[in-house]
Amino acid sequence: RAGPVPPPLSGGNTMPVVSVLQHGSSRKLDLVFPRRRQADRGKQHTPPAAHDAECWDWVWDEVSVARSAVDPDGFGLVVREGGAVDWSRLDRPVLLPFVGRATEVEDSLSARALNCILHGAFDVVPFSALPCGSGCRFVLNGIFLESVAAGESCHLKTAALPPDTQVVQVPLCDRTEGGGGVVSIERKDRAVVYLLQAHAAVLLHIPPHIFAVLQCHTDHHHADRSFATHVLEYRRHAASVMIVNAHPVYGCAAYAAGAINEPTPHTPPTFEVRQLALTLAPEQDGEALQHWRAFVAAFPDVLDSGNAPFFVALHSQYAHGDEVTAQYNTDYLRTYDSWGYIGTPSAVRLPPDTFARDDALAAAPWPKCAAGWWNPFAQPLGRAVFERAGARRGGASAHPGVRGGPPLLPGGGGGAVSWR
Repeated sequence: RAGPVPPPLSGGNTMPVVSVLQHGSSRKLDLVFPRRRQADRGKQHTPPAAHDAECWDWVWDEVSVARSAVDPDGFGLVVREGGAVDWSRLDRPVLLPFVGRATEVEDSLSARALNCILHGAFDVVPFSALPCGSGCRFVLNGIFLESVAAGESCHLKTAALPPDTQVVQVPLCDRTEGGGGVVSIERKDRAVVYLLQAHAAVLLHIPPHIFAVLQCHTDHHHADRSFATHVLEYRRHAASVMIVNAHPVYGCAAYAAGAINEPTPHTPPTFEVRQLALTLAPEQDGEALQHWRAFVAAFPDVLDSGNAPFFVALHSQYAHGDEVTAQYNTDYLRTYDSWGYIGTPSAVRLPPDTFARDDALAAAPWPKCAAGWWNPFAQPLGRAVFERAGARRGGASAHPGVRGGPPLLPGGGGGAVSWR
C-alpha cells in the first residue's frame, strides 16, 4: 500500500506504548511496538515511503532478541528494563504484535499447500510432464493449476504455458519430503495440487536462494532445513487465511516476535498468542501516537484487519532478561518436548550446525547478528549450503550440492506456529 513519506521521528530511548481496547470491552491494554528510524543505506537522498517496512530500521526498547535459555543454539525474545513499561509491576496486560511478510489465501487447502512449500515438501516438474488425458486442458483456479477433462464445462481460461514452465507439485498426503518425478492421481482425490513455481515463490516471499534449498530436500542433506520456522498462520475471517513469515532473512527488526520460543517441558509459558480485534483508546500520549502512526503505516494489518495476532502477557511481574515464551496449539508439529506436549523426534538425524566465531557478526543488532543455513555470509561449518563467489564481486553462489543460485539475500533463527 502506497503512502506519503512520513516526517522524521525523534530518536529518544523510550519505547512507544499506546493504549488499546478490545472490541466489546472497556478494559485498556498496553500495546508496545518498535519505533522507526531511517536505515543507514549509505547515501540515500530520498527517504523511503511509509509502507516500505524493510527500508527502515526498527528499534525495540522494551524487548530485545538475545541468545535463548530455552533453545541454547538459537535466539529468543527477552524483556528489558528502562523503557515506558515497568515489567516488574504491570498495571494491565501488555501486547506484542506479530508482523512479517504476509500471504493471504481464501481457503485452508491453499494454506496447506503453501505451508508444504515452506517446509520443502514438494517437487518441481515441467508443465509438459503433468498428467493430462486426451483432450483435457489446464486452467488456473485461484492459486492452483488444474486439469479439466474434455467436454467438461468450465468458465476458467485455459493456461497456455510453454512446455518447460516450472510447476510446483505438492502432495497433500502425510509426506514430509519431495520424492522426485510426477505423481499421477485422479483429480477428485485432491491428493496432489499444482502451482506455478514463479507464482508460489512470489506469493510466499521466498528469496531465490532459499527456494533452491527447499527444492533440494531429497537430493542432498537439506531435509531438515525449513522456511517455516518463523511462521504464524491464522484465519482472519471465513474467506481469508493469513500466513505471516517473520524470518530473519528479511532483515527487518520489527519482526522480532518471530523469535519467541515455546517453553521447556517443566516451565509454563509466560505469554499466550491470541487473535484480537483492537481499537485505539481515546486518550494517548502525543509522541507515542506519532510513533504509532509510523508503525501502522508500515503494518496496517495490525488494526485494519480486525483480527490480528498478538502475544499477550500472562503475568503481572517480569524480571529484566526474562525470556518471552508462548504455547502453540495442538496441531503444531513439535520435534521437542514442551509444556504439556510430547514432541515427535525428526526422522532426519543430523548433527547440529556449528558456526565459526565472528565477533563483528555477534556485535551486530538483530537480525543482522544471526548466522544460519539461509545466510550465505554466515554458513554452518559442517554442512555449508552456499559459498562465496569471490571477494571482488562481494556475492555468493550456490554450493555444489544445491541447484540454483543468486540473487542472494544476507540474513538469522526460531519457532513456528499454526493456529486458528
